[in-house]
Amino acid sequence: MPRHQVLSRLAGRRGDDEGFTLIELVVAMLVISLVLLGLMAAQTSALVTGAQARQRTQAAAVANQTMEQLRALPWLTLSKGMHTNFVAASGGDANVSSGRLQPAVGGPLNEPLVTSSTQVTSMPPLSGAAGTNKTISSDPGGTGTTFTTRVYVTSAPSAPTGVLTLTVITTWPAKSNARNAYVMLRSQAYAPAGGCGDASNQPFLGACQALFSGSGGVTGPSVVVSAVAPGAGQPAPASLLPGTDYSVATLSGGSVGATMNAQQSSSVDAAVQHARSAVTRVDPDLPETASGGSKLANAASNDVGSAGAAPSSPPDVVGSGSSSAVVVAGTDVSLTLTAGSGAAGVAGASTTSSCRTGIPAGQPCARGDLTGGTPSSVVIRAGSTDFVAASIAAGGASKAFSARFSSAAGTAGVGCTSLSGAGCGSGGASHTVGTTIIGAGPWTGATAGLVKVTGYSDSVLVQRGAGQPSTGAAASRSATIAYWNGTGYSSLSVSRSTDQTLTVPAVTWTDGTRTVTATATVTVTKGGDLPVAADPTGCTGDGCTLDSDSGTIVVTATYVVAQGATQYALSVATDLGSARASAAYKAAPLA
Repeated sequence: MPRHQVLSRLAGRRGDDEGFTLIELVVAMLVISLVLLGLMAAQTSALVTGAQARQRTQAAAVANQTMEQLRALPWLTLSKGMHTNFVAASGGDANVSSGRLQPAVGGPLNEPLVTSSTQVTSMPPLSGAAGTNKTISSDPGGTGTTFTTRVYVTSAPSAPTGVLTLTVITTWPAKSNARNAYVMLRSQAYAPAGGCGDASNQPFLGACQALFSGSGGVTGPSVVVSAVAPGAGQPAPASLLPGTDYSVATLSGGSVGATMNAQQSSSVDAAVQHARSAVTRVDPDLPETASGGSKLANAASNDVGSAGAAPSSPPDVVGSGSSSAVVVAGTDVSLTLTAGSGAAGVAGASTTSSCRTGIPAGQPCARGDLTGGTPSSVVIRAGSTDFVAASIAAGGASKAFSARFSSAAGTAGVGCTSLSGAGCGSGGASHTVGTTIIGAGPWTGATAGLVKVTGYSDSVLVQRGAGQPSTGAAASRSATIAYWNGTGYSSLSVSRSTDQTLTVPAVTWTDGTRTVTATATVTVTKGGDLPVAADPTGCTGDGCTLDSDSGTIVVTATYVVAQGATQYALSVATDLGSARASAAYKAAPLA
């Protein structure tokens, strides 16, 4: 072979073995560096955001604790305000100018400070050593963050005569910028003359104001489907159905609630949650599959001093729920959950307007209502045959309320029909459920299903106050339960005092390839009242409380599906829900 041909072949082979060029390596390293820098920046940002959130949470806790300490001071101490030396004692104060509170943070304020040269210097956080109004605390988490808290007493021009305004400002150095971060709390204080308002030794709030609370709530019907052992001695499978990675399926009917809390001021809250279907995976770290469950919330307050307090009379919050079917498809058996849609929800709260019939305007109240909607159902399909494990007809309604009566009495439907002393608080709830059928299928004989509940209705009303220290609950429940007895149907009339367990014998269906067997247990528990009153006459000390509920009706059906040597079983627990209510009254000491 000629020499030039050999050299040509060697040169070609050397070119085939060449790797990356220096420029390519530099570009690749640059790209990798940029990606790593981006990841480092994102991680750093997340750490900083988390640290800032922890700091703000801790600062809010410090400010709240300081406000509670301030509110617990004797009225004579509190009414003198800060010591006249508080600015010098605290090393200067950027929130004060010419004897007025003009905070450097938190928005525009311009209120005359209350000060006294006779104020003691042993009442922190208001007046500590040398008269300082400043306290310094460290983050107990050991992060090194220092919180500086200052308190102020002012006589705001907008406040009624004799009412003091309390302000707590907590600041700490923000790492994201050069300015301090802050939390500000505001409240008001006063002490009536005489009686519980003994100014010489009583905290103005705890001693001079009675305490009221009330709530009403309804938990709607629910159906829970879970896998159980198909026979004695056999373990329960982890999966709900063979060939799936789900463990539990739940259908939850709508729920409503209303709460009231009152002492120096009143606050009321209402909440509504629409019906929802969901299936949970075997691996708890994986997300569930769900549909429905939208929420409505509302709140009102007549607290004119606290920053961030709810408005006095916000508009009702309304909305209709929407839900679609959730399906678990197994190898031979499937499960379909359909929560009702279209129920009309209302969350109302007001301290000036009536939020429910029977509650006069001006009495703080809240209500949650949920009415109407489409039917709900849970269907098991074996092969091509459907078994309606549970069906709940449309037409149910859930209502809850709570109220504080101080200047006008309520009606029999909402309680507190007479007022004395500090007044009265009440809470109530009621709900109805459409015809409910459990275990419908192509059984021989039990053509109407295993259990049928019709005419379900319940209600609970409780009240506590100066004139109602031991008034009993007004509660009721009614329903009719028809259940398969092996040859026909027996009937049970349910009241609030019914406390009984019924066993439904097994029914069987087969198509020659697979066999489905079902049985059920009906458990009816009676409603209960829990009154507590160490002093049932005066409601002092821990006060007088009453909790009440309507009782429950739960039907648990077990389905065993057998196909050849393969068996698996499902437990379907249907709870028709219940109404509950509570009320509490604690008289002011020395009232």
